[in-house]
Amino acid sequence: MPRSEAQKRADKKYNEKTYHRYAVNTRKEYIPVIEEYKAKNGITSDSGIFNAAIKYCIENNIDLKNDN
Repeated sequence: MPRSEAQKRADKKYNEKTYHRYAVNTRKEYIPVIEEYKAKNGITSDSGIFNAAIKYCIENNIDLKNDN
């Protein structure tokens, strides 16, 4: 059964209150490697891999500065 308009509005309100959207660009040649990694490690969403990577860097104090 499709979601009602009230359910859609409630979802939208919840998402706006709970989440922040980041737009992430990646080079097309990285896509196969990323998809393979996700499949091998049971990661089903792009948000999942992004959040796991960010949390790992923060928790392990990984410095990602690009000082070229």
